[in-house]
Amino acid sequence: MRLAAAAVLWLQTGPGTAPVAAAEPVPRAARETMSQKAEPPSLWSRPGEDWSGFLGPTGNGRSSLADMAVPWPAAGPRVAWHCEVGEGYCAPAVALGRAVVFDRTGDKIRVRCLEAESGRPIWEQSYPTAYADTFGYDGGPRAAPVIAGDRLLTYDPEGRLECRSLADGTSLWRVDTAAEYHVVQNFFGVGAAPLVVACGTERLVVVQVGGSRPGSRPPAPERLDLVKGLDSGLVAFDLATGRERWRSSGQLASYSGPVLAEIGGRELVLAWMRDDFLAVDPATGGILHAFRWRADELFSAVAASPVAAGNEVLLSETYGPGSVLLDLGGKGPGGEGLGGQGLGGTPTVLRQDPAGSRPSQALRAHWGTPVHRDGHVYGSSGRNAGDAILVCADWKTGGITWSEPGLGRASVALVGSRAGDHLVVLGEFGDLVLVKADPARYEEVSRARPIAAAEPPARGGELLAPPCWAAPVVAHGYLYVRGKGRLVCLDLLSP
Repeated sequence: MRLAAAAVLWLQTGPGTAPVAAAEPVPRAARETMSQKAEPPSLWSRPGEDWSGFLGPTGNGRSSLADMAVPWPAAGPRVAWHCEVGEGYCAPAVALGRAVVFDRTGDKIRVRCLEAESGRPIWEQSYPTAYADTFGYDGGPRAAPVIAGDRLLTYDPEGRLECRSLADGTSLWRVDTAAEYHVVQNFFGVGAAPLVVACGTERLVVVQVGGSRPGSRPPAPERLDLVKGLDSGLVAFDLATGRERWRSSGQLASYSGPVLAEIGGRELVLAWMRDDFLAVDPATGGILHAFRWRADELFSAVAASPVAAGNEVLLSETYGPGSVLLDLGGKGPGGEGLGGQGLGGTPTVLRQDPAGSRPSQALRAHWGTPVHRDGHVYGSSGRNAGDAILVCADWKTGGITWSEPGLGRASVALVGSRAGDHLVVLGEFGDLVLVKADPARYEEVSRARPIAAAEPPARGGELLAPPCWAAPVVAHGYLYVRGKGRLVCLDLLSP
């Protein structure tokens, strides 16, 4: 049995008719104190854009930064600060001049808030954990934390969804989703980051839960094919209280973080579950479109998030069928589509990879979500570190216009500069590469392996050690990258 790691290590039912799960609150006195607190003041010393959740402010891996210094110095961008991190694979959340780091040390899950420009500690909280990975990967968090105004959300590998005060880390509410919804542990635990959406006067926290019937535990932990979902594949909670607002789908959970996209003139939650991709009404949980896209083998994992452009959505995986491009704007044969009232419509397939396509022939994303720009997508293609390559693929045809080996299962972010848009690529083995966003050819502008200026750690002073599986974060001109045991902040504005 062979299973490649997912880094975020990364049939349908109507919305909730089952009993509503109650959040576990903190004491009343603490809640009343927190209700009087306003959003903490920003600590930033320069203007820019926050990166408060997975894949950034627009959920597509794109930064609005337009004046990154290009090319980088020979040693790479200036290291602003770095700090040790424990187990885990997730990127930080960065907002209001604060960087929130989510990791594990020993038998405790740790949440730390650091000053984003200096790394100075602001607060730290921790709690016990007994999580053990089914396949032997480390026991730390996979799902990136999310900052929503004055609140912070974390979703740990055991399924503990918790809301804290960003100001001081005080716990406001938490839900043990594994217990409440009878979740059978996925291969690598919980790995899909929460998504916060505004619905009228409420803000909802949408998470992949993947609940099942009581007593659904299989005879062997990896036999998820014997587990049947019930009605809580996707669940929305009130950000203010933690109370369930709706539940939707009988799907089990995947490692693909849900994203918000405007499709057919309305905002939808796009959630790629263990078997099916869903387009969901964020206010009710109603399923407007459903489409099965997954390899027909037990040990496959969906981990990259959907990529939306207009009314079209790209799904890409590496274990079997590869990529498919869907049109969600019209009427599907199973329903009335987005313009009507019917649920359960089937998207139109615009193209899909030929059967048996290799990573050099088609985009086969493992966990790194591809980035779309001007009719092309850039990302890593391939299942294993040795065969994965960085590619550019044509959005409409799926054809590969260029490929570059040697970076393993890399993650990318799109960043602007006076010289045009560039890809900031974090290679699996610790390489940091700047690539021109050109669909015609691979043009490497800069390459570096960040070095500690003082008190060099092991590996000859190199700060990034494999595996580097967390997606890059860009906020206010700073780049945050994580490798084994260390988080590094680099200044992209320094010449």
